[in-house]
Amino acid sequence: MMMMNKILCLLLVTIFVVVSAVDAGSSNRMRYKSPYPYYSSKEVRERKQAQQHLFKEFRQTPPPPPYQELYYMQTLDHFNFQTQGTFAQRYLLADQFWNRPAKGDSQCFGPVLFYTGNEGDITLFYENTQFMTNVLAQEMNALILFAEHRYYGTTLPFGNSSFLPENLGYMTSEQALADYAQLLHDVLEDLDASNCPVIAIGGSYGGMLSAWMRIKYPNVVDGALAASAPVLLFLGTGVDQEGFNKIATQDFAQTSADGSCATRIRNAFNEILDTAQQSGGLAKLTDTFSLCQPLTDVNDLVNWIEAGLTYMAMADYPYPANFLEPMPGYPVNVSCERLAATTDDVQGLLAVIGVYFNYTGATTCYDLNVTTTSSLGNDGWDYQACTEMIMPITSDGVNDMFPPQPFDLADLTTQCQQAWNTTPNPNWIPTYYNGANFVASNIIFSNGVLDPWRAGGVLEQMGDSIVPIIIEGGAHHLDLRMPQPEDPASVVEAREIETKLLTTWVKEASQRKMRKN
Repeated sequence: MMMMNKILCLLLVTIFVVVSAVDAGSSNRMRYKSPYPYYSSKEVRERKQAQQHLFKEFRQTPPPPPYQELYYMQTLDHFNFQTQGTFAQRYLLADQFWNRPAKGDSQCFGPVLFYTGNEGDITLFYENTQFMTNVLAQEMNALILFAEHRYYGTTLPFGNSSFLPENLGYMTSEQALADYAQLLHDVLEDLDASNCPVIAIGGSYGGMLSAWMRIKYPNVVDGALAASAPVLLFLGTGVDQEGFNKIATQDFAQTSADGSCATRIRNAFNEILDTAQQSGGLAKLTDTFSLCQPLTDVNDLVNWIEAGLTYMAMADYPYPANFLEPMPGYPVNVSCERLAATTDDVQGLLAVIGVYFNYTGATTCYDLNVTTTSSLGNDGWDYQACTEMIMPITSDGVNDMFPPQPFDLADLTTQCQQAWNTTPNPNWIPTYYNGANFVASNIIFSNGVLDPWRAGGVLEQMGDSIVPIIIEGGAHHLDLRMPQPEDPASVVEAREIETKLLTTWVKEASQRKMRKN
């Protein structure tokens, strides 16, 4: 068979950007770093597992279906016919619910649900996308496929040398989409499933890839569910660059009638910056925030606090969860309650970020490198944020609670040239994927009102089958997570709409493919 030379099979039965800013040795916070590469790493997940007993509110949810871990020999460069290289791309396959077509049958009743892997180990997303794996797949009798994005997880085209400058030129979203198109073609052919409808599903950057997959490869995927996908958060789309931080601020402000939580956080940032200018100020801040190492640049502290606040807003789920860090249900509310119990703003801010960084109480000192710069040398997202994924997220300290930070392309370029010897092109993504003027069909764009990434989402109807779903009380791709009793009615309704639309698109695609054959 065609695939025998392309798959290295490792059978393994086993049972979700925000952003912290990366400081490249300067006082500016220009490059934005996803949490997923860090939180999907083996070391971090083992640490969380070891501390799970400290998370008193932890809830065991039904595991996703067991999967096979497989490897496909992928083309290194899809856009250069002189390049002959290949690499092993990991993908996960689960067929327990699949209504598999008979060999040679031109009709397929069981669709393929294809997760477009994003910036992290693919198993993290498999474990946290249970609406797809546990609910949709069963209701639709679907085959489950999760493909890992090149340069993440174990899918490293050059092994341990993948992040050397000479090997990074193949790290683009365009190459990743071409990977997915080729993998789908060959894997489904090997399974005698070429006539099966395919639905692309993803969250965050993965949601962007799902939407772009439908836009660029409508012959490969028949529809897409793009959850919390900020496809418009680029230059030239008309999106408010302060929108991300405004939404995060609103999340904290709305915990009380007077908005005092956000106001006090803003005041605390100002006090921190003032203290840093004083003699012995950095030492005082080191002591106040129980830092593991002496503070040498106040921006390192500011970046770390911003990471905790924005991650908390992003993962403001209505029930206890440890997708990123172990946190209670509605952690933003809990953190603001802790702040309200204090009289000093800086001590209050310390209590707030403790909900994110130390809810279990296991941490004795805070390491600012965690989630901000520790994986810089091996972080594919940082490279992407220095090439094509330029999402200008700014703050002004007036309409939001964060220190002022404008978008400065010249400064960003300097940082990226120092870190990766790259020159970022903020116009490439909106040019290649058509920005706000894309023409497509059969795409659901779901966005939670609490999610800061909503600022770059598709929020208005764009044709009969470009469907926005706004989820009141919803955080980052809440609709893709396992249904829970605490889910707001809005996400229950969103999942019902998604299921109905995807089922309709699958039926239409099945009929179209049958007529064609």
